Amino acid sequence: MKVIATAIASFVAVSLVPSAYVVGEPHWMAYLVFALMLCVINALVKPVVQVLSLPVTVITLGLFSFVVDALMVSLASNLAESVFGMGVVVTGFWGTLFVALIVSIVSGVLGAKE
Repeated sequence: MKVIATAIASFVAVSLVPSAYVVGEPHWMAYLVFALMLCVINALVKPVVQVLSLPVTVITLGLFSFVVDALMVSLASNLAESVFGMGVVVTGFWGTLFVALIVSIVSGVLGAKE
């Protein structure tokens, strides 16, 4: 269910952020590949990065966690495109940050957040 909710959230994010687009056909498969990569990265890589960036997160009163989310979206985007040749591609830091925020919000609304 998490992967499907994240795929729906990534569809919403691509619809709202101009610097995000889908690569690969069919589009629904590209969204699923990106969502799967994002879920795996959030489960395996994100906890390590959060622990390592804890001092910076404390100093910025938690705002650095948005940057960590943006890094995870960027990593998922790059991995999905390079490994599977499809996925959601986001250009620029601000676009990546907005996609990460939208995916987090929509996934939370759909009940896919931990």
